[in-house]
Amino acid sequence: MVSPSQPPHGSHDGGSGQSALPSFDAELREAHAELGGAIQAIQEIPGFETFLAPVRFADVAATADHPLVYLVPSERSGLALVVRGDEIVDVPLPGLTDRRVHEWAERHRENFPASRSVWSRHLAGLTNWLWDAMAGPLLGALPAGSRITFIPAGHTGLLPLHAARTADASRPSGHRYLIDEVTPGYTPNARALAAARVVAAETVPRRLLAVTDPEAALAARLPHSRWEGQAAAAAFPVSKILVGADATIDAVRAELREADAVHFGCHGVADSEPLQSAVRLAGGASLRLADVLPLRLRLRLAVLSACDTFVPGRALPDEVINLPTGLLQAGVAGVVASMWAIDDHATALLMIEFYRRWDPARDPAVALAEAQRWLRDATPAGVEEHWAAALDAGERWLPEKVAEALLNGVFTAGDSGSRPWSEPALWAAFTFTGA
Repeated sequence: MVSPSQPPHGSHDGGSGQSALPSFDAELREAHAELGGAIQAIQEIPGFETFLAPVRFADVAATADHPLVYLVPSERSGLALVVRGDEIVDVPLPGLTDRRVHEWAERHRENFPASRSVWSRHLAGLTNWLWDAMAGPLLGALPAGSRITFIPAGHTGLLPLHAARTADASRPSGHRYLIDEVTPGYTPNARALAAARVVAAETVPRRLLAVTDPEAALAARLPHSRWEGQAAAAAFPVSKILVGADATIDAVRAELREADAVHFGCHGVADSEPLQSAVRLAGGASLRLADVLPLRLRLRLAVLSACDTFVPGRALPDEVINLPTGLLQAGVAGVVASMWAIDDHATALLMIEFYRRWDPARDPAVALAEAQRWLRDATPAGVEEHWAAALDAGERWLPEKVAEALLNGVFTAGDSGSRPWSEPALWAAFTFTGA
């Protein structure tokens, strides 16, 4: 594994670094052209004429009741602009250069899919570098414990900013992470965040649609998704669960119009053409972003417990267009999505804890960060005790059948006092976008 202090692909000083420069510049020009085409395609859909249109500072200031953190890599030194109300604080980020971000983003793509050990080593190097290049300098400009929203530019949007870490022997995991210091979320721009807040204020989440195991051929790879769907349904007064062959594209589209929140426990597809990014449903059908935008949804929350649902069109160089961004435009206030595929059992544990902690009065980003910290630091014995207490008390958030189905995996994850879910590969994949 490349040391976090070294570029993943050669040096910046002469040699291969210099010879790669023309192709790198050409790639950026091509990517900007692709971005413009993707934005134009979305703006041509009725009702989306202002998608990713330029934002005035007055709009940004009105939205920045908590810190908005614009991350801007550049050729020589990156910059964070921290906006709160009318105040702007600029934080130099010397390590966040275009080339370093590009190199790590490429390595991020190249290493996935890979074996668990290879992916874990890659994430260790990447998250260490993110602390040195971004989180460490940035934290001095943020109030401790604050809720922040990242607005990443360029390939920075491909990286797990929330999982930036530094060694800390006093912590159970051996590291201090950015989510230990602040509660981070993401948005493509201030206008999208403002629109999401309007939907959040107007929507009381009472009815959940859960979609699980829609692809029979792939259900064996997600054996626990139906249990997390049942746990999600238990958090709502009314729910509709579409399982297996019942999760057709027509049924899902019809139910989405009646729901206040949706949970997809299925496979996701990130496409190089953003409007084709999708979740997979029964019969081999795909619910694409292009299909969702015209529905004009009003959902408080969409949880995409699926592979690669955060990942944007892989070459886009600016405000990323992905399923979460598109769902905000389609009328969803907040989206939980994954940056990579993680262990199905670990995902179920995380989702159960997320739904336990989230209710309509809480910010979903806070509930997600709490659930991620819980899973990271949990022991098998601690999970067993936690669930046993819930079952004894008859807590609604943990249906007995769900606990019975998942406890064996808890027992086999590691020794009773170990922390088998402490690596970022197992807890840090999920992000929150929106309000």
